[in-house]
Amino acid sequence: MGITCLLLFVLYMLDQISKYATQVYQPHNLVVIPHFLTVDQVYNTGAAWGMLENNTIVLVIISIIASIVLGYFCIKNDWKKKKIYSFSLTMTLAGCVGNLFDRLVSVIPSLSSGRQGVVDMISFEPLNWISRLVTGNSFPTFNLADLFLVVGLIIFAINYIFFQDRKDKNEKANN
Repeated sequence: MGITCLLLFVLYMLDQISKYATQVYQPHNLVVIPHFLTVDQVYNTGAAWGMLENNTIVLVIISIIASIVLGYFCIKNDWKKKKIYSFSLTMTLAGCVGNLFDRLVSVIPSLSSGRQGVVDMISFEPLNWISRLVTGNSFPTFNLADLFLVVGLIIFAINYIFFQDRKDKNEKANN
């Protein structure tokens, strides 16, 4: 549980610090690594790819439910036995909580200071190139919380699809 809390705190703070720095410095098309990584401040009022745009209350409710469910599984799991599972759950929860906080801030007038949605800033050029090739549009700008959420889910899926059967067999053999 301690590892989960520490990792959750570190990831959440990295996300919030990056969003704060983006709001303070307001970069627009700042090339960090040429042809690879650009920082560009945008506000997203929806979920991924603009889904549920301007439905912040619905997204807050979904994020709260997802955070509760992920939090429950994080509390119930054992880092010693399931390191990859635990890491992926914690990353996913950190991403969910990071964007939940931004959505809550944007709907509470006294906290929003004019902010209209979740702060996004990362533009990954290889994804833009692939997306333009396939769809004709650039890949959406995203933030660290989005990155944690997606990477956490990918790690979870890979672990489950490719390694869960072997783990189950080993567990049965040890019992």
